This record gives sequence, C-alpha cells and structure tokens, in this order.
Amino acid sequence: MRVQLAFQIDELPIGYRLGVLSIIKEMIKNGSTAYYDQIFETGKHQIKPFGYSTYIKNLKIDGNKIFGDELIVTVSSSSYEWMMHLINGSLKKKDYQYKNYRFYLKSKRLLPKVNISDPVVTFSTKSPILLERKEKGPVLSTDSLFEKEFQYISGLIIEGLANRKPYAPIRVLKAAMTKQVIKENLHQSEDRFIYLTANKGIIQLEGHPDDLQVLYDNGVSFRRSLGLGLLDVEEVKSKSWKR
Repeated sequence: MRVQLAFQIDELPIGYRLGVLSIIKEMIKNGSTAYYDQIFETGKHQIKPFGYSTYIKNLKIDGNKIFGDELIVTVSSSSYEWMMHLINGSLKKKDYQYKNYRFYLKSKRLLPKVNISDPVVTFSTKSPILLERKEKGPVLSTDSLFEKEFQYISGLIIEGLANRKPYAPIRVLKAAMTKQVIKENLHQSEDRFIYLTANKGIIQLEGHPDDLQVLYDNGVSFRRSLGLGLLDVEEVKSKSWKR
C-alpha cells in the first residue's frame, strides 16, 4: 500500500532526509501515540514496516541548500495498520517544521496497489539502494559480492517483517545501475556530513513472489529510514512457481 504526500517548500538543507523522517514519525504519532510508542520506542531496534522515497520538483542546489517548488514523498508499507495511522495522522496537521525549514502538506493520494505474482520481476529504484559491508565501505552493483550482500539485507527485511525466512534465495539476475553519492547530515545541531554511495537504476530479481512483495512494499536497503531502497515495478516475467 502506498500513499503520495505533496509538500510545498521554498528551501531545504542538503541533508533533508531526517526532516522527512521526522514528519512521517509525527504523522504516525498524531494517528496513534500507542502505535508510535510500539514502533519507535518499545521496538526502536526492530526493522520498521515502511519505506519511502523523495522527489523535488524544479530542484536547484546552491552550496548546502536545496531549492524547489514541491517535495513529493511516497510512503510504502506492507502494514495496513501503519498506513491507517499515517493517513489519519496526516489529517490533523498541514504545517510541519524541521529546524528552520517549513513543509506545508498540500495534498495526498493513495496509489494503485501492485500485487506481485511472478518470480522474476524487473524493478527500478525510486530511491537508491545502499549496501554496505562493516568497515569495508559500500557495495556497488558491479562488485562481485553485490548479490550476496543483497541477499543478506533482503533476508533481514523479510525475517523482520514477515516473521519467517525467505521461501527461496533472492537472486540478482541483471543490474543496470550507476552509483549515486548522497550527502546527509545525521546530527541535528551540527553541520557534519556523511557521504553514502548507493546504487540507482534497474535491477531484475528472481525469488518467491511473496518475498518480492515484501521487498516492494517496504523497500530493500540499509538506512531505509533515510528514504533509501524503495522500488517500482518495471516488468514482470511470467514463470511457473511452486512453494
């Protein structure tokens, strides 16, 4: 299930993703404080049941500032409860603030549901996929360990959200991707930036349809809370499948 939120903006910091996350969390809290506490307090170390992507219309960058007309945030989740609280919370407030930056919620709309029923699916990245090895840096689609690391993060997400192991290994059949370097500030009060090297483009996966659905609904990437790893379906190739 996906919803698209359109915000009027004037300018944003170059590291704006924590601001978007704070708005999403505020909407959830406005929808249900009990559910917010369950997800972000009691379950703060657990995998969260959502992913999102951002798009800025008429984007211009000047130093560490971003200028644009509109910020489009697409939020996706396999949890109807999550989406219910998000949508209900979005009805209670239109003006949001992050540091000295203002976001005004202009509109929202539900997007058509996509049901994955085939085991081979070509996806495009709505937001880039970040794979990292501890103390060894980012993994790019051209690296020999790309499929292994992709299987690792996919397994964590499926186990965390579907409460089971993947029905079958997720295989990367093809990847036509380029690297994208993301500049982000993870410190609320300091201009200290980190640089994340991620993968954007087209990726064709093979796996059980139920597993691919989990990845489509919630995103697949490290640092999904920064709006990374959300996928769109480009093409579905029919093939018989038995569990």
